[in-house]
Amino acid sequence: MNVKTISASDLHRFCSDVLKQSLPEEESEIIAETLVDADLRGVTSHGVQRMSGYLQRMEKGIIERKTEITVTQNNFATVLLDANNGWGQVAGVKAMNMAIQKAEQYGTSFVGVANSNHFGTASFYTRMVAERGFIGISMTNASPIMVPFGAKEPSLGPNPISIAIPAGENQRPIILDMSTSNVARGKIMVAKKNNEAIPEGWAITKDGKQTTNPHEAWEGFVLPMGPKGSGLAIIIDILSGVLTGSLFGKRMPRQYDDPYPQRLGHLFGAINIESFGDPDLFYKHVQEKIEETISSEPSEGFDRVYMPGDLELQRKKEREETGIPISTEILNELKETGEKYGVDLKDYTQQKQAE
Repeated sequence: MNVKTISASDLHRFCSDVLKQSLPEEESEIIAETLVDADLRGVTSHGVQRMSGYLQRMEKGIIERKTEITVTQNNFATVLLDANNGWGQVAGVKAMNMAIQKAEQYGTSFVGVANSNHFGTASFYTRMVAERGFIGISMTNASPIMVPFGAKEPSLGPNPISIAIPAGENQRPIILDMSTSNVARGKIMVAKKNNEAIPEGWAITKDGKQTTNPHEAWEGFVLPMGPKGSGLAIIIDILSGVLTGSLFGKRMPRQYDDPYPQRLGHLFGAINIESFGDPDLFYKHVQEKIEETISSEPSEGFDRVYMPGDLELQRKKEREETGIPISTEILNELKETGEKYGVDLKDYTQQKQAE
């Protein structure tokens, strides 16, 4: 696979300018930021390779061109928003900002979002909260492309959850961001675009057989992260979908296969540490937990022990300096998408290449 590097700023400007041809400027900036942020952290499955698929759904009228968010419930520390089939990233940022404001007032808050679309990486929103010194929680349900543990028929999405915990001033937060499947389906999409085999255990064919062929896997279903991943996915489907009045389970259309709005749901939470006790003591104990973890003697085959989120943060720092690696296949897709909207990718990369 051939790879080229693009600076994060150039990639953000390109994605934002493409999106602005159809979407409001503020929404375009949010969506572009979430896509590039994912690639910076090495989460390619949720990066810029998603943009063409998003826009194709918008062109077909499956996603709205403007996110009109309405408040359907507002009860002190809890809020329910209706995204009205708008963009999940836009709804997610608004919902998490509301959760932060409510947690400042009430100590803890949860904000649900109904009738939304794919919102990118779950940790994008929990990091917003951790930066404010609060504990952040985010989760979403997704297309039913995952089988429950022991089943051949899909009724779950690889429903992700993220929890971010601040560790004190000038300290990196602890950031858990996990899918309930063995792998995000977006990684299969990347492998399919790059014509690369996938590892065993990622997916089964539509006939229920193990496969390493990304094309067969794309037509089939991803596997849960064992019985625990399956159980957690069911709970997230209920908290994100059932609780918010969104679609869930088999009722939800598949994002890349069905020409209907997904109407999926998200749930965001913020916990004000002060409402539970002394923040300084909390941070002291968190630092103790971090130290006892990373100072553990690594087992055979490992160089060191990491905290959740450390590898992604390390990758982000590296790519901010060296650029984001993009395969030529995905780069060509971005180029074609840009041309469709009158935006030339070369205008954003030629200076880098000239250097």
